[in-house]
Amino acid sequence: MNVKIEKIGVGLDGSTSSYRALKEVLDLAKKLGAEIVGIHVLPIPVDLAELGAAVIELEAELRKEAEAILARGEEEAQKAGVPYKGVILEGEIAESIASYAERENLDLLAVGYQGKSKISELIIGSVTSKLLGISKVPLLVIK
Repeated sequence: MNVKIEKIGVGLDGSTSSYRALKEVLDLAKKLGAEIVGIHVLPIPVDLAELGAAVIELEAELRKEAEAILARGEEEAQKAGVPYKGVILEGEIAESIASYAERENLDLLAVGYQGKSKISELIIGSVTSKLLGISKVPLLVIK
């Protein structure tokens, strides 16, 4: 079996585990000569747009935060010498990431494992769990 990995998507939500996933895939991308696509999903459902100015302000703040998260990803990629681009998606997180990965022909997706307490460490994060079920692109979970 000969698998070529040229484009790796990594979910970046600003958490420590997402930056850990980024670090791991930067190392992998450097070895493989692949590029990284940092993916951030704005968690505002499209149907809330009807609510007006308050939602517009919230979305602007979330977008500003997303840009900062993706900019940190770009800085890390530049330090590692790996090509990088960041994308901001909207909608349900797992579905948006899975759809983007398939549409853009990513070869691999990477996400951080979400475990915040002793009990939750036994249960994989809900976005990760959902991605495992729906992604048509191979998924690498970094703990």
